[in-house]
Amino acid sequence: MKKYGLIFITILLMQIFFSNLLSVGNVRPDFLIIFVLYFAVIYGSFKGVLAGFSIGIITSIFDSGLTFGLLPLIYSIVGYAGGFLKTQHSKLVPAFFNLSCFLLIFGSFFIYTYFNYEYLFYNDLKIFLLTWIKISVYTLSILAILQFIIPLRKT
Repeated sequence: MKKYGLIFITILLMQIFFSNLLSVGNVRPDFLIIFVLYFAVIYGSFKGVLAGFSIGIITSIFDSGLTFGLLPLIYSIVGYAGGFLKTQHSKLVPAFFNLSCFLLIFGSFFIYTYFNYEYLFYNDLKIFLLTWIKISVYTLSILAILQFIIPLRKT
C-alpha cells in the first residue's frame, strides 16, 4: 500500500504541475482517473471506491472547477466499476477487457463534461459532443500508451 501512496503523490504532482503544460486547446489530461482505474482493477470495488472518493476530494481542492464534489463522484464510479473488472480479468478476451476499461473512462468523462459544460448541452449539442470527445480521447490516448508499458491485464 505504501507503494501506491508514493505513486499517488507522484501522479497528483504530475496532475497539478504538468497537466497545464500538456493542455491542448484547454483540454487537459487526467492522470488520476487512470490511477483510480488501475487501483480498482487490482484491489476491487470497495477499495476502488474508497480510493476514488479520497482522490477526488483531494483533487477537487486543487482543481479550479466550480463543481466541488464532481470529481469524487466520477472517481468513485470508476473505482466501483473498475473493481468489477477485477473479477472479469481472466474471463474476458483481452480486447473486450481493454474496451471495457476505455468505455468506462469514456462514459465517466460524459458526466464530467455534462456538469462542466451544461450550457453547451442545451445550446449547441455539436460543440458539447466535440468537447466530450476531445476530453475523453486525450486521456484515453495516454491510457492506451500506458497499456503497452503496464497492461491492466497483468496487474
